[in-house]
Amino acid sequence: MKRFIVLLITVFSSMFMIARVTIEMEQDGGVYKVPCVVNGLRMKFVFDTGAANVCISETMANYMLENDYLNSEDIIGTGQSSVADGRIVNHVKIRIATLEIGGLKLKKIEAVVITGQSAPLLLGQTAIEKMGEITIVGNKLIIENQGDCTDANIQYWTLH
Repeated sequence: MKRFIVLLITVFSSMFMIARVTIEMEQDGGVYKVPCVVNGLRMKFVFDTGAANVCISETMANYMLENDYLNSEDIIGTGQSSVADGRIVNHVKIRIATLEIGGLKLKKIEAVVITGQSAPLLLGQTAIEKMGEITIVGNKLIIENQGDCTDANIQYWTLH
C-alpha cells in the first residue's frame, strides 16, 4: 500500500512540474535559425513569429517528395499567401506528419510551399502556436508548458 501511495504522489507531482526546453538558435544575417527535423529530415528554419505558416521552399519540397519525406497524400490544397514585401504569391498547402524541435514532437502541422520563388524555410505560427509558452533571450529559445507537443522525448531539463 505504501508503494502505491508513493507512486501516486510521484505521478501527481510530476504532472505539475513545469517542463522547460531551451534551444540554442543560430544567428544568420539578422535572423535566428532553429534546428528541426521534418518527417525525419534535418533542416534549419528561420524562427519567424510574424509568419502565419510554416513555409517550405519549392526546391526543398521537391527534394522531400523525391526522397520520400513527403508523399502525394500530404498535399492538401492550394491558395495564396502574402509575403513580407506585400506581394501575393501562389502556394501549395501540405501537412507535415512530424516536426521535431529540441526533442519536442509536433504532429500534423500545416505548412505552405511557396511556388515560383526561392522561399526561406520559416517556422511560423502553425507550429509556434502549438509549442506552448515561448520566450526568446538572446539566441536562446525557451519553451515552457508544451501545448500540443507529444512524445516521450519531451525533456524536463535544458538541452544543449
